[in-house]
Amino acid sequence: PPGDPPGTPPLAPVLQLLRNQLQEKDALIRHLESDWERSRAQREREERLLVTAWYNMGLALQQQEGGTAPRGLPSGAQSFLAQQRLATVARRARTPHGRAPSS
Repeated sequence: PPGDPPGTPPLAPVLQLLRNQLQEKDALIRHLESDWERSRAQREREERLLVTAWYNMGLALQQQEGGTAPRGLPSGAQSFLAQQRLATVARRARTPHGRAPSS
């Protein structure tokens, strides 16, 4: 048939409409990618702050419990972890009578 069937819109306006929709969707995708990147950077900053806060809290607890970090260690983290291990061992040694000690 030489033309479009009756009742069908001409092809050029439909193509233009589809191109416009595609451009809008591309713009939306770029916007969402940029939002995602900002969110990821924000999460990484929050994670670093949490790790720092936990480290500082552990260091403060260690200093509060009697003394500062040993001078031979570059930071109190190793000593703090050692104290946590000792506390765990002591807790296991005080198991209720119904259970055998785990060592």
